[in-house]
Amino acid sequence: MKTLLYSALSLFLLVSCEETENNKIDFDGIDLSIKPGDNFFLHVNKNWLDSAVIADDEVGVGSYSFLNIPQKKLLENILVEVSKGTYKKGTPDQMVGDFYSSGMDTVRINELGFEPIKPLLNRINSIKSTSEIMSFVADELKAGNTSLVSMGVFPDNENSKVNMLHFSQTGLGLPDRDYYFNTDESTIEIQKAYKSYLTKLFKLAGITKEEKNIETVYSIEKKLAQIHKTRTERRDIKANYNKLAVSDLAKRQPNIAWSTLLQNLGAEADSLDIMQPLYYEKLNALLGSISLTDWKLYLKANVMTHYADILSKPFEIASFDYNKVITGQDVQKTRAQLMVQNVDLYLGYALGKIYVKRYFNEVAKKRILDLVNNLQKAFEVRINELDWMSDSTKIKAKEKLYTIAKKIGYPDVWREYGDIEIKKDSYFENVVALSKEDYQFELAKLNKAPNRDEWHTTPSTVTAYYDASLNEIVFPAGILQFPYFDLNADDALNYGGIGMVIGHELTHAFDDRGAQYDKDGNVKNWWTAEDYEKFKAKTQLIINRYNTFTVLDSLHLNGALTVGENAADNGGMAIAYSAFKLTEQGQDTTKINGYTPDQRFFLSIARIWRVKTRDEYLRNYVKNDPHSPPIWRVNGPTMNFTPFYDAFEVKPGDKNYKPLEERIKIW
Repeated sequence: MKTLLYSALSLFLLVSCEETENNKIDFDGIDLSIKPGDNFFLHVNKNWLDSAVIADDEVGVGSYSFLNIPQKKLLENILVEVSKGTYKKGTPDQMVGDFYSSGMDTVRINELGFEPIKPLLNRINSIKSTSEIMSFVADELKAGNTSLVSMGVFPDNENSKVNMLHFSQTGLGLPDRDYYFNTDESTIEIQKAYKSYLTKLFKLAGITKEEKNIETVYSIEKKLAQIHKTRTERRDIKANYNKLAVSDLAKRQPNIAWSTLLQNLGAEADSLDIMQPLYYEKLNALLGSISLTDWKLYLKANVMTHYADILSKPFEIASFDYNKVITGQDVQKTRAQLMVQNVDLYLGYALGKIYVKRYFNEVAKKRILDLVNNLQKAFEVRINELDWMSDSTKIKAKEKLYTIAKKIGYPDVWREYGDIEIKKDSYFENVVALSKEDYQFELAKLNKAPNRDEWHTTPSTVTAYYDASLNEIVFPAGILQFPYFDLNADDALNYGGIGMVIGHELTHAFDDRGAQYDKDGNVKNWWTAEDYEKFKAKTQLIINRYNTFTVLDSLHLNGALTVGENAADNGGMAIAYSAFKLTEQGQDTTKINGYTPDQRFFLSIARIWRVKTRDEYLRNYVKNDPHSPPIWRVNGPTMNFTPFYDAFEVKPGDKNYKPLEERIKIW
């Protein structure tokens, strides 16, 4: 059996002949010794999991985000080719080719050492006041480096027709606030690795008294962590929206000096959304109580950690050594693959334009649109049949459902990158220039209507998303490939694959957070009071159920953190199944390779979450990611869905069997 699911040669809407011939796709990896009702994820994937090998330079293998692994090999081939050509300045080929070349010139990068950040370190040394600290923070923010202040430009929660400034908590070096306070063994190891990382950076920059400096930096970060909201607390939309007048903030927080800060940021605004007010209140106090000398050390650490990956080899190695403790990744990726990631990060739409032109099958776009439309119709039917929702709320729900905008494949209007000159021999300068351009691109949206042509993921990425403030769903070209979608496959496979993903994203419009936005993207109640209480009670059942699921050892899922994604998984399966039953095959019982259409639908769902990861990565994932691990994205929804029980004859006594009254149904 193949250790990797896919090869670069079989990418993008293409699968190997043995898998697509006559639509008879074999579900290799099925373990018949495991009953579907005991553990459906392992029933479908156990043999594959036992034989799949995670490459030394990866943290996992399989579907979803790990499908980006072979995808990136394809992108590498594109970049190697265009980097050897000569193109007109400013064209996508020239920009991505020369940017890739600049990052591949490791001889020059290593010769420079940490010279590129010396001016920043020298400027920090010259800081003589709190106002100069904030001036430096603003300048770095404009260059893409977030330190004490984090700013975004996106729609006003209460008026989605205009973009405003949103400021959120930030300032930490560890992945999340809890890493500063948890005392379990894995967290302690990460804390030690982080301190070791900072020590290496200070040594590389020739800054003495490393141990004392590190404790100072860590102490400041821990103080900032104490005033952070938890990830679960940040799910509360209304509590994390606080529209305040700049004039009032300027009076209350003189050390931050909001009017001057906005001026330095080039942002004009009378009011701001301070998403976590306590953070900025306490930051203002800390700016007055922590010594200037200590703040300078903090800023130096921030600069070095931010730029380490684009400096010389010793900095890159130090960064990797720290991250491998978090992820478990054994070996650093090749330089070429690191550059693929960075080209996608900084010039993703230029690269995406080349990718789509070469590899996208336009027929897929219409087929996916048909699928989305079918799932909308199925969702409408399910809304009509709800026994817990009143007719008045149903009308509003259906209005929102049919207002959802659909983006498929690639943008109709491509993002441009201004008049930036990308040079083959200036990697650090290229990165900074593109970061500054990106800041100005975002800032230009301020006080304007949202650009509904804009995408927030690159076309080559294997992902999909729902944007509540724009009420839109997006399916980039990257996900329109096996095992999610295949033009040659039967409906059972496609509805269980991409159909499940579409249903998942549609359900996000009605999950615990999405349900608080109306059809126009405003945070506005459109429910009756009684209906909303019933809805919250049902989402609480999802929270309670997922809290019981174990991932590693005694590590449980956080039901409150993952409730939105879990609700979307449950809703996505149900909606995709209803849409499938509208098709000719869905109404038939003809078997293919021994499986009924319904069985193939559920088998396809289990296969799209066929993922294997390192334990270190999974442990960090569970603490920080709002998605459940793959096993529970399959077993969680199936144990709630009666058609699954019927398809596989799940009986009392099976480990994942739930009595009818315990099967949670929202949509």
